[in-house]
Amino acid sequence: MKLKTINFERTTGKALYLQIYEKLRADILCGYLVKGDQLPSIRKCEVLMKVSKTSIERAYEKLLEEGYILSIPQKGFFVDVEPENVQLRKAVTEQGTALQDEKIRYDFRSQTMDVSSFDLALWKKYLKEVLDGHYEIATYGEARGELRLRMALQKYAYTVRGVLCTSDQLLIGSSFQSLLYVLCGLLDKPVVIGLEESGFPQAETVFSDYAFPVRRLRREADGICMQELTASDVNLLYVNSASAGYNHQPLNKKKRKELLAWAAERNAMIIEDDHNGELCYHTRMTPAMQGFDTGGHVVYIGSFSKILLPSLRISYMVIPQALQYRYDQRANSYSPTSSKIEQLALARYIADGHLERHVRRLRRHYEHKSSHMRTLLEQWFPQADILLEEAALQFILRFPYVLSLESVIQEARKHSMMLQRNAQGELVLSFAAIKMEDMEEAVRLLHALLEAAKEKESREPKAAP
Repeated sequence: MKLKTINFERTTGKALYLQIYEKLRADILCGYLVKGDQLPSIRKCEVLMKVSKTSIERAYEKLLEEGYILSIPQKGFFVDVEPENVQLRKAVTEQGTALQDEKIRYDFRSQTMDVSSFDLALWKKYLKEVLDGHYEIATYGEARGELRLRMALQKYAYTVRGVLCTSDQLLIGSSFQSLLYVLCGLLDKPVVIGLEESGFPQAETVFSDYAFPVRRLRREADGICMQELTASDVNLLYVNSASAGYNHQPLNKKKRKELLAWAAERNAMIIEDDHNGELCYHTRMTPAMQGFDTGGHVVYIGSFSKILLPSLRISYMVIPQALQYRYDQRANSYSPTSSKIEQLALARYIADGHLERHVRRLRRHYEHKSSHMRTLLEQWFPQADILLEEAALQFILRFPYVLSLESVIQEARKHSMMLQRNAQGELVLSFAAIKMEDMEEAVRLLHALLEAAKEKESREPKAAP
């Protein structure tokens, strides 16, 4: 078929070439135009449609770049999408449009945070200072992390978390997962991993890649059951010291001493995951286990995902001296995984005292937010057990009834609300990204969604026993 002209309704607020491009793309994806159909020439469009030559050229160029049409010299422009690829292109286009159109008003997921709690102007200032230093950014970064940042973190980790290490024991990575990969490569084999029975999928992925067997250990109110741990063959224990046990509280002193004694007696290792452990705003802060380890049995991992920005991909790991020597022997085989520019900016930010001041502000900020959120949850869900995970900036809700949370999560999305549940099927509500003024309306909507789900499930016929 040879197309005579392009019929479309002009709209304001969008470039004319984009309107022409979108019209032709839609006709191709809907099947009105098929492979081999000829489009009108640029000159003919210019005359019949009364549009500029530039608009037609730019629309055709975009279609050419994306593979929708081809240009044959002396003949013209032709549709060039195979019939079997039309549906795939349509799906990709619709998916991209859906993602752009989706507007989230209440985001209770743990992957997001309130950007207003971070001084972006100050952070941009430090980034600019680094970018102005042309020599520094013209070289590759150090595999173990920039020395300036390691020295700044050495002091910060000791001051805030009681971590004792040299700068050479400190490794910088883009995430705790990338650091775990490095750690697993340094360990003596065979390795048997111990975890709380609730598990930790991101860490388990790394252990699985190394074919390390994992033992899930029963958890008690204050953390892993010591009786099960002692009776197991575990020689590498993974613990989240900021949120442990059934009650998701920081590890208490008694449990820390028991774990360190177990590691010393077994000559075992402990990975202390202390993600954002400095964010204590209701409970009294307990120093990291690593600072009490005298035998080199603890690997410490820290992160800034909830303190600075989730998009700032910097985590750090402190390894015992024995593992540091192994790392030194193969250091040239590693490459940096975290941006050198961001590392140098963070080093200056910490050295000037901004990180400690920022953490103090965050404690006050999240104390206020969490208290307000708890009040609302207790008001609207009086029958639920409400547990606060301080470092994770989230509440866990345990209901006295069974409910399909998956259907609630899907329904919430229709109301511009994002929810999540944990591996135990409990509703997890992060308050990091919810604005104070939106909390009451968000909790009220959540209550309405849960009540509607309860009523719907109560009407459904029960399966015969």
